[in-house]
Amino acid sequence: MANDSANGPVPLQPGLWRFGTVLLDEQVAALRVGDVPVDLDRSSYDVLLALLRHAGEVVTKDELLEAGWPGRVVSENSLAKAISRLRQALGEDGDLIRVVHGYGYRLAAAVSCQPVADDRAPAHPHEASRLHEGDPVPHRQGWRLVRRLGEGSSGVIFLARSGGDEEHPGEERAIKFATSEAGLRSLKREVSLARYIRAVKADVPDVASVIGWNLSRPPFFLELPHFAAGHLADWAHAANGLSSLPVNARITLCAQLCETVAGLHEIGVIHKDLKPENLYPCVDTAGRWHVVLADLGAGEAMQSPRLAELGITLSVAADQLSQRAGSLLYLAPEVIAGEMPTQRSDIFALGVLAYQIVVGDLRRPLAPGWEADIDDELLREDIALAAASNPARRDIDARSLAQRLRTLDIRREQRERNRRHAAVAEHQGRQLAALKQRRRWLLAGMAVLSAFLVLSLWQQYRLQNARRATETASRRAHENAATADAVNRFFNQDVLGAASPYAQDGNHEPTVREAIDHAVARIDERLRDQPVVEATVRMTIGQVYGEAMQIAKAIEQERRAVALFEKHLGRDDPRTQQARYRLATDLTDNSRFDEAKKLIDETNALRARHGLTDLETTLLSHRASCYWHIWREQYDAGQPACEGVIATQLALDPADRNALIKARANLAVLHSRAGRFAQAEEQFMRIEQEFAALGDHDSPTRLRFSYLHGMNLLELARYDEATRTLDAAHRGSVASLGADNPHTLEVEMGLARLHVLRGQPAQAVPLLQHAYATYARQLGKDNHYTVDARRALDKALCAGTTASPTPACP
Repeated sequence: MANDSANGPVPLQPGLWRFGTVLLDEQVAALRVGDVPVDLDRSSYDVLLALLRHAGEVVTKDELLEAGWPGRVVSENSLAKAISRLRQALGEDGDLIRVVHGYGYRLAAAVSCQPVADDRAPAHPHEASRLHEGDPVPHRQGWRLVRRLGEGSSGVIFLARSGGDEEHPGEERAIKFATSEAGLRSLKREVSLARYIRAVKADVPDVASVIGWNLSRPPFFLELPHFAAGHLADWAHAANGLSSLPVNARITLCAQLCETVAGLHEIGVIHKDLKPENLYPCVDTAGRWHVVLADLGAGEAMQSPRLAELGITLSVAADQLSQRAGSLLYLAPEVIAGEMPTQRSDIFALGVLAYQIVVGDLRRPLAPGWEADIDDELLREDIALAAASNPARRDIDARSLAQRLRTLDIRREQRERNRRHAAVAEHQGRQLAALKQRRRWLLAGMAVLSAFLVLSLWQQYRLQNARRATETASRRAHENAATADAVNRFFNQDVLGAASPYAQDGNHEPTVREAIDHAVARIDERLRDQPVVEATVRMTIGQVYGEAMQIAKAIEQERRAVALFEKHLGRDDPRTQQARYRLATDLTDNSRFDEAKKLIDETNALRARHGLTDLETTLLSHRASCYWHIWREQYDAGQPACEGVIATQLALDPADRNALIKARANLAVLHSRAGRFAQAEEQFMRIEQEFAALGDHDSPTRLRFSYLHGMNLLELARYDEATRTLDAAHRGSVASLGADNPHTLEVEMGLARLHVLRGQPAQAVPLLQHAYATYARQLGKDNHYTVDARRALDKALCAGTTASPTPACP
């Protein structure tokens, strides 16, 4: 850590924060969205500031509660309300505040911060500033401070040792004390991140653990492991340090560091201050060196405007920088320019560290001409990619960088093989060109004659086909344009018009669902002369009702759409067949299994007779059949259809990740309900990858998937994982869909089953009572959702001691 300035601890300088259309002036606590001033209550303002200071990262609920309500005990509901107010105040930019279910929130935005002048007095030093070597450790009986290891603008770190003698010297730890309010925030940040990492991904390798802490009364401190070899810079300059390692061992050290950073990045943690002073070399049981990453609290102390904290201004000459400016070597150019740190800025620091570790000199900057120090061209490419000055060109993550470093030997062999193959191909190409030159005069005449004949025939064929295609395309284009125009006018005028608060009588603004209900009543009047358009509109509205689990309304609209398509387009038209399959799917959801099966079989037979194979209709056929077989518990019979959905979607549009997620989820559910839980888990893992690629953490689709995955974990008897997954899915579903939404009720059913299996039927009963009553009210007592809820409730009541009128227990 760096030395304090002569004037004492330096407080965090206020900043002018920007993201999207939002501007927050921290000095005067003023917020603007676009050009409009926005008022915020104090708690919401402080929560926003905490999210800005850790943009892109997960900020835990404990951190946000402490930021918004310091020193007070409030419920998580207060935080949820503050986030809701924030999102509303920020308008469209409010969607950038993302929930990380079960842990906290993150601001998924590119944030910049410009320092502004601040005349405030420095923060009062904490009692830690009066500690000296030899003093007892406050609040830790039997421990004594041995020597000072380092200090900075907001904290000081000591080596401490427990009581012992010469033969048994006792245990050693590093104690990090806060000497300012910024230092205390840094300690709290480090504790929160340590707890978050342990809860989310306890197996992140080589991250220094937080052994204990005192944050209740001054002096505030953390207890950390003590690394006898010192930090990487100390060890590298020692007699048996970095220069004594062979180059391959240094590259392995770099790869291991990249893997450690990758583990943090994959759970939303950005280190922000990667440098040798925060890396600690250790020897494993096999005698190999590796580095442990520490100082995760640097995010608060090093936040932008971080240069003020470092004692650096960009206007000073290089020889005027204090020793604290060493961190500048590892700061990405965009961070120096005022942007907030991101994972890519961590990658820049990894690139610089990789260069220094490979050349064996941690004092050497990555200056122009550095490439001459690295003999291996692949290694030069890797370092250049990671340390690119333009973040847009720094297109590599920490895991990929580690993989590239660990496979250097394989990549060298592959590149050499490619060069040999290219040389052989070039030689053969020259020989072939010479051979062709000798034969060319023989073939030239034949080629010209053949080409002329083929061209003549082809031109005649094209002219005939072009006439027919032009007529068909013109007719279809005119028909599609008319349909699209009519559909757009209907939704713009009738649906959106009905959503206007002035369009209806009453004292409330209509919901979107009310607007659709109102517009449906006008379809006959509006579209009676355009039957195909009417069918298209009714089919679309049926899908909307179906997604909202208003199945009866969905079926009504889809029946009328199918009738119109059959009458005016015929059953051979793909639009008719697609409508029939969609209707069958909703009939299955409404427990009308016989009618749904008849519709599927009839349409399949019709397509088979005529040899119809268009992919979009085939996809809907497989989907309807897969869904029907799952609900009828005919899992083996339904597996080909569920697998067919995936195969057809990949053939139709492999880039549509959302469609693939839904297709794989159906196959996973089929496997899970058939008792093939391991096969189901394979599908769930692939779905996890798709969501990660989309960056989707809290959409309704993701929440439903989490419920399905939680049920499979339950069947695998992985109860702790199932509890975390289902709890998070339930909280998210209540927040985004509402407590009475059928999808939320489905998650409640899953939680209830988990309670029963864990021998806690009394906790399951209230959930099942709510699910049963709501299903009965919304879907009717004979619907299979309602029947399943009733059965589960009866079993829970029988398993417990709750007195309630129930069927006789077995």
